[in-house]
Amino acid sequence: MRSGPCWTYLALLTNPLSEAGDEALRHIINIPNRYLGRSFLKDPEDYSHREGIHLYQGLKTMPLDIPYIKRNVKALVKLLDPLTRKVKKMEPDELLYLLREALDYDRYITEDEVPSPDDLKLANLNQLQLAAARFSDIGAFLSYTQKFDEETGNDPEGVALMTIHKAKGLEFPVVFLIGLVDGLLPHKHGNLEEERRICFVAMSRAMKLLYVSYSDTYLDKEVEPSPFLTEMGLSVD
Repeated sequence: MRSGPCWTYLALLTNPLSEAGDEALRHIINIPNRYLGRSFLKDPEDYSHREGIHLYQGLKTMPLDIPYIKRNVKALVKLLDPLTRKVKKMEPDELLYLLREALDYDRYITEDEVPSPDDLKLANLNQLQLAAARFSDIGAFLSYTQKFDEETGNDPEGVALMTIHKAKGLEFPVVFLIGLVDGLLPHKHGNLEEERRICFVAMSRAMKLLYVSYSDTYLDKEVEPSPFLTEMGLSVD
């Protein structure tokens, strides 16, 4: 349910002057890339420890000599400060939307100039946005998503959801290959032979059982079964 750094931004904004805020800031300070990596973090951490303040306070008040670091830290604070003041007055989905826009986050996670709606990372983020719309309080939303992950995300015997690319080189007793529709697999912009090879890679991950499926609609549009199903000798009537 949680969607990585974007969720962590929400956690930071909710309570920046806390140990949880310190930990959240460590995770997102260089996301997207601000050239503020681990080597940089040592200075504000040491400064904050000496002054007896939290990391976000230290980041805002410590002296900075290197121009590009000073500029990037100032830009981060300029982004976060107004949101920390407004966070209790904003709906969770509204805050999430503002973060996505301000950080150009969709393009960052997809690494595409024009993010594709088919991208799995973007789909996960959109699901987080939909879940956020059900809550009027940021704290309640964060608690819900954290509890959801604790209840569903730590079962070693559970189902592993992954892309074909991530599954390459792995094998599983049972594999469910879903979304076999024309336009997805094969992809509408892909080379047919390459797409066929990708499909075979996915099928060959199964050690004992392989299930393949397709749907009649995708993104509220009617779609046709993948031609690969017919090549497998399966009926799609």
